[in-house]
Amino acid sequence: MPSDQTVAIGVDLGGSSIKWGLIRTDGSVVHEETVPLKSRSVDHVVETIAGLVQDGLNRSDIPVAGIGIGSPGLIDATRTVVRLSPNFPEWQDVPLAERVREKVGTDLPLVLENDANVLVYSESRWGAAVGMKHVVVLTLGTGVGGGVMVDGKLLRGFNGGAGELGHIPLDINGPECGTKVKGSLESYCSITGVMREANEVYLPETPPDSPDLLAKAAANGDERALEVWRRVGQYLGAGVAAYINIFNPEAVLIGGGISGAGEHLLKPARLVAQSRCFAPNWNDCTFDRAKLRGKSGMLGAAAMAFDAAGVETSTRT
Repeated sequence: MPSDQTVAIGVDLGGSSIKWGLIRTDGSVVHEETVPLKSRSVDHVVETIAGLVQDGLNRSDIPVAGIGIGSPGLIDATRTVVRLSPNFPEWQDVPLAERVREKVGTDLPLVLENDANVLVYSESRWGAAVGMKHVVVLTLGTGVGGGVMVDGKLLRGFNGGAGELGHIPLDINGPECGTKVKGSLESYCSITGVMREANEVYLPETPPDSPDLLAKAAANGDERALEVWRRVGQYLGAGVAAYINIFNPEAVLIGGGISGAGEHLLKPARLVAQSRCFAPNWNDCTFDRAKLRGKSGMLGAAAMAFDAAGVETSTRT
């Protein structure tokens, strides 16, 4: 079957919603939808994803090559089981891929991947890292996730748990992150970390109540909001410097909702990162926002579904 006559279903599981789409081999979107996640229980998530996949199979008037699911948490080496997920605390060794497959009753290729690793797929296939073989992608949101591509291959580690970039230590006596690790990058650059800095900076007043509103306040010249992003950016820069020195990537790309602060976050991060990197490593690396924004999860999930099905993808010109 010619690759331009098929689509893949990409599913992006988030803490409060699921985004899914029918994606062509050039990354263009045939259909997309976001549905609220009413419960984080295993049964509800399986039921919801299976229903969306079935909707995609029924909706598509051309053959579906495969199904990809991006999920928060540690994914095992078989890419079928969610071993644990801090944002889904009841989950432990959940065979998500097989349960969805059984519910749908399909024999199509169905692959599961950590949601941050999925961003590496999307950005290298259709985003800001096309043509690159050495890439680090960070996603800043409820938690801080990461994915690393080395020589064109995703770094998975011994048991599938590599790339937990949010959990590198910046201060061993710092505040706890969602997994109770003290002073990790996630402690400072997640939503919780941003709002902790905001509460401190705005005292005795109450700050805007979300990173999005803090970003808007910074854009409007609010000096307190700018100071919040300067602080968070400095922590981000320290982490990025470590990644650049360790992995020597062509690009470090920042995604997730917090990246919406743009240059208010990235400018101080660049200053700190550059001051802590070997000059050749820094000079040869692009440090910027990821390109695909809110579509990146479902696009990356579709990309890995195409790969699993042996279908070639292309980049739109």
